[in-house]
Amino acid sequence: MDTTGLRAAYADFLAVAEAGGFGPPPPGEWDADHILAHIYAGHAQITSIALAVAAGLRPPYDNRPGLDGWNLQRVIDQAGDRAGLIRLIRQGEELHLAVTEHLTKADLEVQVPVLIISNDEVVVDEPWPLAQLVFGIGMVHLPRHADQLRSLLPAN
Repeated sequence: MDTTGLRAAYADFLAVAEAGGFGPPPPGEWDADHILAHIYAGHAQITSIALAVAAGLRPPYDNRPGLDGWNLQRVIDQAGDRAGLIRLIRQGEELHLAVTEHLTKADLEVQVPVLIISNDEVVVDEPWPLAQLVFGIGMVHLPRHADQLRSLLPAN
């Protein structure tokens, strides 16, 4: 599978994350570390779904673990610092790309039950082809959170 777009989205996101200089978030929003932990946790989950599909399973995707405060703090604590969070994301990127490149066209067409919640509202509750999850990381998720990180930079 062609992962060029995924690679570019990860490169952009990680360039923003590595540049640093983030200020505090607006009330009710995540700080930079929680955004990074969210990326790692969510993408690890999507990668595990892709592996399960390749193994012949049809697991559901539910984004709530990637939103859970306890889980995000667990990832932050595991990483130790921002550089550690970036290392985790890089490792997750390598794994996600390897798994995605391994998937067959038939794997990518498998319908996966998807539940996505944002701001306490259900955004998606329907089956998606696996391709929409694994490539959605690069088309939607990484760009959206790269912009969120940029919004935490002080105005010049």
